[in-house]
Amino acid sequence: MQKSKLFSIGLAIFAMLFGAGNIVFPLGLGRDVGDMVGFALIGFCLTGVVVPLLGLITGIFFNGDYKKLLGTIGAVPGAIVAFICMVLIGPFGATPRCITLSYAAISWHVPGLTLFMFSLIAAVLVFLATIRKNGVVGLLGRFLGPIKLTLLLSIIVLGILYPSTSRALDLSAWQSFFAGLHEGYWTMDLLGTIFFSGLIISSIRHYNRDKEISTGQIAWLGMQAGVIGGLLLGLVYTGFCYVSSMYSAQVMGVPKDQLLSALATLILGPKAAFLANLTVSVACLTTAIALTTVFADYLCTEIFRNKVSYIYSLLVTVVTVFVMSNLGFAGIARVIEPIVVLCYPALIVLCLANIAQKLFKFDYVKTVVFATFVITLIMQVL
Repeated sequence: MQKSKLFSIGLAIFAMLFGAGNIVFPLGLGRDVGDMVGFALIGFCLTGVVVPLLGLITGIFFNGDYKKLLGTIGAVPGAIVAFICMVLIGPFGATPRCITLSYAAISWHVPGLTLFMFSLIAAVLVFLATIRKNGVVGLLGRFLGPIKLTLLLSIIVLGILYPSTSRALDLSAWQSFFAGLHEGYWTMDLLGTIFFSGLIISSIRHYNRDKEISTGQIAWLGMQAGVIGGLLLGLVYTGFCYVSSMYSAQVMGVPKDQLLSALATLILGPKAAFLANLTVSVACLTTAIALTTVFADYLCTEIFRNKVSYIYSLLVTVVTVFVMSNLGFAGIARVIEPIVVLCYPALIVLCLANIAQKLFKFDYVKTVVFATFVITLIMQVL
């Protein structure tokens, strides 16, 4: 495969994973750790980059079939885990987070706008945009994606070229490392790579449609593309963390979901910051539209078994997104935190165990996954 095509797939992986949490959490981490940002970044990249890559590799080994991947712990437990994952990347997690970040970007310039009113408008727009599946989302994504990345990179580059002074905090290297490890969890990108791996495999096959390509070659190309996507994520996280740490004194006390707006205003000035925030706001809504379509289709086909129409499934999805959005970014985190803390370690172990099963015939996938879940549950109760 040509390097340009491989890079294109890597860029697609980056674009699919780069959502609201990928902006908010590294910015919040850099602000909170100050001059200890280097140690924090190591932890963040472990859970925010390496762990999602594990999910992608596992998904590729299972030919992009998340049902087979999750089914290695049993049909019923696998279906339950699939539902939990879809809920977290859908109406209870990633989708309302996109809307709250979109609101934070706009409300920075329109102080009188309430979250309730914005969420209502956003919910109506999302419903209208997803009532018929068409190419609008893809068109908007291709147009807004490069603009969003250009503006975000301008904040990073200018912030580094004209830095402020990082605050010196009374944090040890280990405290900073574990803070980064914790924040990387909340990107929840492992869930995304498990479910998006099928799209990556389809892209590889499309680019190689004129010649025979083995499963092993697909896996190798997929891993290379995943590394490219992971490196891009890591570079952006590094930039966000360092810029936020440099301006930590100026943005102390700013809510996490408004950090991007505050930094854009400080670094780019009010006029350019408005353009940056407007672009991020619309791009986040576009991501919300795409995620809403995915979940509504899942609800219709997998949960309701086509006994309920797509429109009613969509309505249920959008209403749930509207309710969750009104909790605000911090409120959404409080709701999903117990689920993520309980399930994420077992999901990481599931990926590792499945890779070991494929490579070394490891036969204890169920045992280690359920043991991890029980241990995590006991630790949370105690």
